[in-house]
Amino acid sequence: MILNAYAVLDGFVSLLRLGLGLFVVLLGLSAWQMWRHRVHGGEERKSLEDRSYLLLLLAGLLLVLNVAAWPIFYLLLQSYVPEWPGVMCIYGVTRIGTGSIGISRFLPPLVTALQVLKPGLVFLSGAWFVLYLVNRRTHTAPLTGRVLVLLVAAGALAVADAAAEVTYLRIPKKEVFLSAGCCTGVFDSEEDASRFLPRGLAGQVAEPWLYGSYYTVQLGMLAALWGCERLCRRRLPLACLGPLLAGAAFSLAVSTVFLVDAAAPRLLHMPYHHCPYDLVTKAPASVVAAAIFLGGCFCVGWACVAGWLGRTAESRPFLPEMIGRLLHSAFLCYLGSALIMSAELALA
Repeated sequence: MILNAYAVLDGFVSLLRLGLGLFVVLLGLSAWQMWRHRVHGGEERKSLEDRSYLLLLLAGLLLVLNVAAWPIFYLLLQSYVPEWPGVMCIYGVTRIGTGSIGISRFLPPLVTALQVLKPGLVFLSGAWFVLYLVNRRTHTAPLTGRVLVLLVAAGALAVADAAAEVTYLRIPKKEVFLSAGCCTGVFDSEEDASRFLPRGLAGQVAEPWLYGSYYTVQLGMLAALWGCERLCRRRLPLACLGPLLAGAAFSLAVSTVFLVDAAAPRLLHMPYHHCPYDLVTKAPASVVAAAIFLGGCFCVGWACVAGWLGRTAESRPFLPEMIGRLLHSAFLCYLGSALIMSAELALA
């Protein structure tokens, strides 16, 4: 175990999330069971309301911690870079333990799992909060069951994520073999699966095509979001949510390829270097742009959750307005991300 300030902070937040997650899961299951039986008695109803208030407070705190744990994890990985002479960036830290025959061999899959769990956890926590806001504005709370199911799922995923993070912190990291301490052999190799474009499309020849694809997709998403937001002012546009979600997924794929194969080499001032992890320290504004872009994708997903899971007779009058606000937030995120990335590329 490597102990530094970030490890202490990460461990504290992880343990706090682990305890809160377990508490949220237990309280959520209990509240769901009581709601399922439709309690009407005075004492039982008061008990359900008290549990609901406590559950809301704990779930709100857990949501904040889940969001904060994502950047803290990458700050932890960055703080580990100087611990090994052969490690040059976060990618090298993610490969620590590869080739080991001891318990350290579990470090790479743990890091991979955490990098997948954290965005999923943030999205699921936000989906619960959006559905809770919809349910809160109704008179009889018809969405309580769905809200509790999402809350329990978010709590269980938070427990899994926190437990994996604590395990990663506890596993020794010094007596290991490094199979790849530098990202050059992975991200800069045209034959490696970590690169997104095939050999024929890689290199500086593909830059105009990558730039054109990136800005075309961004403009397309901005136009689609603007149009769907205007529709929300008149009625609930459920038909456009599916294509909009597909467009957000496609824009995420295109933006990822653009970031690795076009933006990273230019921002790093290294034409043949494609490591996105190096951007954390050498081009932090691009990381901010990527984070804002993910926020836009999440807002589109949350709008779909509100439209598909929050539609009831009581929510119909105000649901279009709420979806419109989420789509407006997504529009601002896409626009802000594109502007920040463009400015960063222009100054590079």
